[in-house]
Amino acid sequence: MSSTASNAHHPGAVSLSPADEQAPPALASPYFIGRIIDDDPELLRASHALRYQVYCHERHFLSPDAYPDGIETDEFDEHSIHMGVINARGELAATGRLVQMTAAAGLPAFDHCTFYAGVNVLRDLERRVIEVSRVAVSRSYNRREGDQHYGLGSAPPRVEGGERRRGGVLLMTLFKIMYQTSRRRGITNWLCATEKPLNRMVTRSGLPFRQIGPETDYYGPVAPYLLDMPEFDDNITGGQYPSLNDFLDGLEPEFWPAAAKVTV
Repeated sequence: MSSTASNAHHPGAVSLSPADEQAPPALASPYFIGRIIDDDPELLRASHALRYQVYCHERHFLSPDAYPDGIETDEFDEHSIHMGVINARGELAATGRLVQMTAAAGLPAFDHCTFYAGVNVLRDLERRVIEVSRVAVSRSYNRREGDQHYGLGSAPPRVEGGERRRGGVLLMTLFKIMYQTSRRRGITNWLCATEKPLNRMVTRSGLPFRQIGPETDYYGPVAPYLLDMPEFDDNITGGQYPSLNDFLDGLEPEFWPAAAKVTV
C-alpha cells in the first residue's frame, strides 16, 4: 500500500516475461481464475476502480476527492505487476499487485514502516524482493465483520449459483497467481504491510509471513511482514495445508520447487 496518490497511469510500463505471456490462468475453483491483467486495459481499469471503491469508500484510507474519475492509481503502478481474480462471467472479483523494487522509488512500505535491526534482506542485492500491495475484494462477495475486507471469512457470498462459496477462495486464487508469477520471475521474498488479524489468517492458510518491524499507522495499524519463498515452497509441497494443494497446477514444471520435481 502507498499513501502517495496520482491519477496518472502508464500503460505498458510493466512488460510480461515470455513465461508470463504463455502461462495458463491460475485456477483455484471452477468459478474463478487468477491472471495477470496488465495486457487487458478493461480489466486493469476495473482493478483501479475496485481499489477506489475499497480504499476510498469502504475503508476510508484515501480521499475520494483525489480521484474524481473513480480510478485509484499511484506512482508505484508504473513498475507493478497487476493481478486479477475473474469470475465465470468475466468480471473482476478481486485484485492486487506485486510492486517491483526500483533504485529510485524503492517499495511502498519503505516510506512508512521501520524494520527491526538486522533485517538486511530488503537491501540484499542477491535477493529479489517484491511487495504485495493494494489487495481488494469486490463487495459482491460477502465479507463478515473481522475479515479485514479481504474475503477470508466463511460467510457465503451474496451471489447465487455456482459461485456461492467461501470468500477465501478469492484471496487464495490471488495468492496462487502471485506465487506462480514469482516463481517464473525468480522472486525470493514477498514484503507486505498489513493488519495482525489478516496476517494470522493467511499464516494459518500456509503463507509463512514473519513480522520484521514494529506496528505503525499506515492506512490503519499495520506491521511489515516478510515471506521467504523457499519456506513457502516447502509449505506448498509438504501437503499439510489443503488450501495450497493446487498452487502448482498450471505452473510449468521447470519452475516447480525442487521438492516437487523429486516426487514426480
